[in-house]
Amino acid sequence: MRQAAPHKRSAPPRGQSAVEFALVAPIFFALILGIVASGILLFQASAVSNAAQGGARAAIVQTPNSSGSPTKLYLAAGGCAAGLPTPIQVAAQRAGNILAVNPNPLCQQGTSGAATSFCPGGTADTLVQATVPGDAYLEVCVEGGYSSATAYKVQVTYVAHPLEPLLGNQVVLRSTSILQAQ
Repeated sequence: MRQAAPHKRSAPPRGQSAVEFALVAPIFFALILGIVASGILLFQASAVSNAAQGGARAAIVQTPNSSGSPTKLYLAAGGCAAGLPTPIQVAAQRAGNILAVNPNPLCQQGTSGAATSFCPGGTADTLVQATVPGDAYLEVCVEGGYSSATAYKVQVTYVAHPLEPLLGNQVVLRSTSILQAQ
């Protein structure tokens, strides 16, 4: 019995693989880039949330002194933090370790538009920072005033640029943590 010769398969036309790769590669690489950018954005959002929680924990342990004004660790004379970062800023930096927290002092004034809507007690009970591009900035609200605080709110805002080199867009990440005074 004679065996049949194996059937030879014809090779694809020259260049077909290159054309298929050229059609599929941009979609594949865009998908991979989108997944990586989304992962980075989620990581930054988690850091913003952690920074707000850490700042709120530090704010609640900063108790007013007997005269009802913030302690010297909290604010110095003139309604601004002394030259060193406040415990709130340090705690926020530690908790949101990948974020650069704004080094500017927390000041007892409602200079930003967000500060007045953020704190129902008004500008006297709000501590804000002057913003620095690229840094997360803090806003602290002492509800009920310093002498009879009922809650401490810390809001952290960070402007992320996940695909800036390609699309030039930015995403504002904001997290608020509220702790009730006991």
